[in-house]
Amino acid sequence: MTGRAGVQHRGRSTDFPADKSVRAQCVLHPGEDVRVAYEELVTEMGISGAEVLREALRVLHKREIRRKARQARQLAEGEMSQAG
Repeated sequence: MTGRAGVQHRGRSTDFPADKSVRAQCVLHPGEDVRVAYEELVTEMGISGAEVLREALRVLHKREIRRKARQARQLAEGEMSQAG
């Protein structure tokens, strides 16, 4: 039996040996909005599906880094206003 889609499973998705390749897999079913987006990007950008997913990971990672920086900045500003 498999777990719920989109949920991180401890021990399975948190262990990434630095010396081994990672095979990230996802199934895009007919009718899913992300499948339509995937097909459009592959076709319009003229690159492989794997490269589309790599670029999506890069964009998501940058967004998460900015979110964490903004959250830390807001926390620091809140602490400064409480101290002053």
